Amino acid sequence: MKIFGRGDLGPVGRFSIALAAILFVTALVVAGVSSVLLDRYVQDETSRFTSDAVASHFGPVFKEDVFKRPLADDERELLETIVAFHFSIYNVVATQFFDTNGTIVFSYDETEIGRRIDPASNDGLGAALAGRSYAERADIVGDTRYANPATAGTSYNPVPGASPANEHDHAAAAAGAPAPALVHSLEMWVPMREGDHPIGAVVVWRDLSSIDRALREMQMSTSTIIALAAVLLWLVLRGVYVRSSRQIMSQSQALGAALAETERTYDTTLQALSNALDVRDSETEGHSRRVVDYMELIIAELIVAPENLSTLRRGALLHDIGKIGVPDNILRKPAALSDAEWVVMKRHPDHGARIISQIPFLQDVSRIVRHHHERWDGMGYPDGIAAEAIPLGARIFAVADSFDAMTSDRPYRRAMSVKDARVEVARCRGTQFDPNIVDAFVRVPVEHLDAIADDAPHTHSRAHAV
Repeated sequence: MKIFGRGDLGPVGRFSIALAAILFVTALVVAGVSSVLLDRYVQDETSRFTSDAVASHFGPVFKEDVFKRPLADDERELLETIVAFHFSIYNVVATQFFDTNGTIVFSYDETEIGRRIDPASNDGLGAALAGRSYAERADIVGDTRYANPATAGTSYNPVPGASPANEHDHAAAAAGAPAPALVHSLEMWVPMREGDHPIGAVVVWRDLSSIDRALREMQMSTSTIIALAAVLLWLVLRGVYVRSSRQIMSQSQALGAALAETERTYDTTLQALSNALDVRDSETEGHSRRVVDYMELIIAELIVAPENLSTLRRGALLHDIGKIGVPDNILRKPAALSDAEWVVMKRHPDHGARIISQIPFLQDVSRIVRHHHERWDGMGYPDGIAAEAIPLGARIFAVADSFDAMTSDRPYRRAMSVKDARVEVARCRGTQFDPNIVDAFVRVPVEHLDAIADDAPHTHSRAHAV
């Protein structure tokens, strides 16, 4: 659907694209934040659970002196069997026990036993010996059979010639068994206590592959739900926008038609008022209509905003409405007016402006009515303003009004020819009339002026421009 669009893309299309972009970015952000929060929650819960499990399962073992003396082979094998069995329940693939000095006293990898790690250089060990749990993700090389309860109690002998991949390598699998593999694990440091007294620390590496798979499935499900919700929301909002647009367009068209009808009613009413003046002043019959026609010819030669045209036209129609307040013996006098009569006649612009100034849509028109007898040189009336202080409509009207007056018969004089009247208008350029308006008037083809002037009242035959 296109509604006053630019090119092939209307408002609905632009709205659809903008909405899709917003929802896409929002869905990405929500999905990303949800994944991060879910991952953090799983890791925190796994850490807490692992810490509690290690402490609960091995409290009895740690009460022994395994942190205080080297273990004999049979003691180490027994401890390894116990530890591996219990830890396998939690998918632990490697572990190390430290005494309070940071010396490894037990490990699945026998080569690590006796090595000391400075607690100050290892955040996890330092935290555990200080009585705090510590966890972070880490990749290690380990034998996943330690995480299998069915085989966790078996003692693993190194494969001949095998060397550890790093300091956390386990004993290699027995001959024919799978080789150690890279494991994405949770490295968990747990403080060990005997009563309230710290006796050492334990670090375990828990295989998170199964948890990660479940986490990825949860994140994928969450992302899919968010994506589907975004698509559904896009469809719903676009549908609402389309329906609203159609309704608004329908109402706009109805409102436009109503406004147009109101405008026509206004103009018809104003035309009726103008006709009423013509009936009262029969010597100037049709004067307002002809002035409007002349103004439109002049405006066509100027740059005037279209929204101002109706104001100019209404100003031309109502310019003499103030003559309602002029007595008939003056208005219809078949001779030149005396000085005293001119004083009364010159009041009609002020009368007209006051009559229509209280009507909201005619406030701009009232300025044209008030100043249509002002002169460019400031010698006009009623306010004696000059140049561009005179409203543009009044300046255009002054030329059109004077030209129609010159080309219409009066009881006390004969009409001038269109040619002579044009010359007279040009002569008053810069004194009575705005120079730019006069220049525009002179550009109007003579035949167009002549066609309008033919409709003016004439008691004598008139000369035509050649």
